[in-house]
Amino acid sequence: MTKAKVFFILSLAFLFGVFIASFLRIEEYLILIIIASGIAILVINCKDRKMAVASAAVLIFALGAWRANISLDGARSNLAGSKLGPTELLVKVAKEPEIDEKYQKIIVKDIDKNRILINADIYPAYNYGDELKVSCILQEPKNFEDSAFDYQMYLAKDGIYRVCNKTQISVVARNKGSMFYAAVLTIKNKFEKKLSQIFPDPEGAYLKGLLLGGSKRMTQNLSDAFQRTGTTHTVAVSGYNVTIVAAFLMWLGIFLGLWRQQVFSFALIGIVLFVLMTGAPASAVRAGIMGSLVIWAMKEGRLANSTNAIMLAAGAMLAINPLLLRYDAGFQLSFLATIGIVQLSPILENFFWRGGRAPKLIRETVILTMAATIFVLPIILNSFEKLSLVSPFANFVILPAIPAIMGIGFAAGIAGFILLPLGRLVGFVPYILLKAELFAVGWMANLPWASVEVKNFGWKLMFVYYAVLLIVVFIHNKKSRDRLMPAGA
Repeated sequence: MTKAKVFFILSLAFLFGVFIASFLRIEEYLILIIIASGIAILVINCKDRKMAVASAAVLIFALGAWRANISLDGARSNLAGSKLGPTELLVKVAKEPEIDEKYQKIIVKDIDKNRILINADIYPAYNYGDELKVSCILQEPKNFEDSAFDYQMYLAKDGIYRVCNKTQISVVARNKGSMFYAAVLTIKNKFEKKLSQIFPDPEGAYLKGLLLGGSKRMTQNLSDAFQRTGTTHTVAVSGYNVTIVAAFLMWLGIFLGLWRQQVFSFALIGIVLFVLMTGAPASAVRAGIMGSLVIWAMKEGRLANSTNAIMLAAGAMLAINPLLLRYDAGFQLSFLATIGIVQLSPILENFFWRGGRAPKLIRETVILTMAATIFVLPIILNSFEKLSLVSPFANFVILPAIPAIMGIGFAAGIAGFILLPLGRLVGFVPYILLKAELFAVGWMANLPWASVEVKNFGWKLMFVYYAVLLIVVFIHNKKSRDRLMPAGA
């Protein structure tokens, strides 16, 4: 048994422990029994390498379950705390407020470093680092009665256990946050403003979603059209999107005549800049890590063997915050999309493109998209309760142009800082492409059979889906290894 295989088994054991404890409460006495069993197996079979690995896997499974229990118990304890009702607080804005058509959501920290969500009117606007004096009704988050979505735990995963409603806010001071992060947000907001001057909506809103992440800038009708066509992932910052950005940068580097090592370095620098341009929220940082691991694997020529690096990254993230596994769709999409790209892309390429002559950029885009989509489909069904029947065709139509739209659109924004007419000139081609893509998405979304509702696609069905998928990947990998083994070995 190789070291890589041992590492994979132990990493999987930790993730599985966190997974089981996230859905089924594992009492402390059961964890102690599991630990005792693991130690007993190790003592009895200490000279058997496979049994030693098995016992280590049992112990690490228990560690994952124990870590998840601690996090879940802490979250529930904090949610059940007191100090509710009318209150006055002195707080600091901890991250860039999220603004939609009517309201803004402001995450703040009080003097005890407790994170609180403030629901406020859209005006006046507040910024990261503002010190605020807030009078409000402090409440614990409430779950929606007509939805299975656990809003309480969704906020708890970010350390938010209280919500402020009916607020009266006055600004005490400005610019009291991190100077570096404030500078990142300033650059991002200026860049977004420049894009707005170059690209009118709805094309501009879509481009800003592609480059900066999120669908908040788009109208509700446009967001619904993307959901019906299964293309919402294009404006979500995930490991897949970061990989698309990196693939375009690698292609651009080759076009510019860079060497192989320089191309990969160019792509990694691009990923860092992309994450910073989104404002570097936690979801974008995690996506950047996942995307960087795929680039590293491609650089080393080990795309099919980079699973351990992804497992290590996921394990480290869950060790810090186990609540991500169940309650953070962004983490789920980034992790599963990256695993799908690494494990499923070679299978799909052999199956669909054996001997094909399609241009490499189109072939890679389609294959990466199919692999990522297959792995994230259950999460989408569980989160949005919709299955897009036109999704395969819609993605095939719009995805090949997205790297060019993002790359040239970004260049147009930079050119706009130099001279606005120059930015509009550079942005002419991506504007035409954006207009064509929105027309295609709108036309397909209006088809009566574009999507169907899928209710109650719960975790049991997801478990079965992924079990079957992993069996398929395992069988394919085993056959590939057998073909590589010399005859008679």
